[in-house]
Amino acid sequence: MSATLQIINQIFELQQKINSTTDAAHYERNFNRLFSIFEEDGYIIQNPTNEVYSPTRTDCEASITGDIASKMIITKTLKPIIYQKAAGNIQLLQKAIVLVEKNNY
Repeated sequence: MSATLQIINQIFELQQKINSTTDAAHYERNFNRLFSIFEEDGYIIQNPTNEVYSPTRTDCEASITGDIASKMIITKTLKPIIYQKAAGNIQLLQKAIVLVEKNNY
């Protein structure tokens, strides 16, 4: 794994930890600026939390908690999806590591 991907993952993890506290809004601007620096270099960082999950999804590696159902939702993202734009192409550099549960809605 490249140093850039490791840095992105560490920043993402810090953001997730801070989001679980009451002071999260104080840091959001800083995280947005950091992620925009990576985007300027062609990286696309996606947090799939709260998105629908299906076993055919190729951009996530999932651990399923609870019962398997036809409608599953990503409840937590441990590592984000990372793509890189280069020469007009988009390449998947890292699959997201996610937790998935049955969607009760």
